[in-house]
Amino acid sequence: MIPYLFLLFFVVFVATLGRKYGSVGVRRLSLVFVAAFLIFFAGFRDRTVGTDTGNYVAWLLRVTSIEEALIFPIEIGYSFLVLLSSSLSDSYAVLLTLTACLVVGCYAVTIVRLVKVYEFSLFVFITLGVYTFFFNGARQGIAAALCFLALPWLLNRRAIPYFFFVFAATLFHKTAIIAAPLYFIARSHIGLREIFSVMFGVVTLSVFLSSLTEFAAFFIDERFASYGQSGVGGGHVQLAFLSVQGILLLLFKNQIEENKVWYCRLLNIYFIGLIPAIASVVSSANPSGILRLATYFSHTSILLWPMVFVSFKRVTDRRIFLLGFSSFALLYFVLTTTSFSGLSPYQLNMKPFL
Repeated sequence: MIPYLFLLFFVVFVATLGRKYGSVGVRRLSLVFVAAFLIFFAGFRDRTVGTDTGNYVAWLLRVTSIEEALIFPIEIGYSFLVLLSSSLSDSYAVLLTLTACLVVGCYAVTIVRLVKVYEFSLFVFITLGVYTFFFNGARQGIAAALCFLALPWLLNRRAIPYFFFVFAATLFHKTAIIAAPLYFIARSHIGLREIFSVMFGVVTLSVFLSSLTEFAAFFIDERFASYGQSGVGGGHVQLAFLSVQGILLLLFKNQIEENKVWYCRLLNIYFIGLIPAIASVVSSANPSGILRLATYFSHTSILLWPMVFVSFKRVTDRRIFLLGFSSFALLYFVLTTTSFSGLSPYQLNMKPFL
């Protein structure tokens, strides 16, 4: 766990130092350095870090030509990313680094574009598990990152760029199509009507989960059939966290003054994401299926929490909020990183180019 904590504090420290005390050039340099460090940490990890990392590494031997990339039974975007990696080097560090470049790049660009205190967003990005998600689910991690990159266009009501990035995301994971309707249903206000809509969505999805996944398997991809199958279940810790976080973000809504319309749109997206999360746990479905869909919605917290932070006018209030939030986020970070997805212990790839 120590390497992850070092990464967290180093990234936040460098980003804070650059923003508060540097010129424009120094700020940009610090951000490049932070992004490079995040990419290195993910790209040069050992293949044992992340439950599914070994599977992605094995694909390097199966995708070595355009013909193989076209027929390989995964999304075409990631298939060609594997092909690019195998063309550049036999080392799996190249594939992991290319994946990290896409994910970190999308999140970093969007965070800096939308958030003033971007070091706080980076703290949320790491501690709430958005950063480490692609250590395990690389394809879906890239898809979610591209959907996050599309958020500025959703907020500014520019449809064509938004749908372009969502389409690009589906080239890496077909589940990204779920982000397309958000442009129309992410309302500029949130109240009882929206909350009841979420509750209705949970009941509906829980009842018809099996039928909906069979429909998706027939028309989109047969792999979706496993999403609705009942099993041992799981995901209770993640659901509890997502639910509590959603309630807190809703309670802070009334004190938001700057960019309140943005806050409401992002919060609506967050609450829509609770529908598959709750339905997955209620139905005891495979947590690697439906529950993972929440990733396309819950990452809005990276933008929401900094908006809450700057809404406090008094320095004392900001410090109290920062202390409470940081303590809770760190506890969640340690618990999830050490317990789930094969992230711990972190090991460096000692032979990255051999």
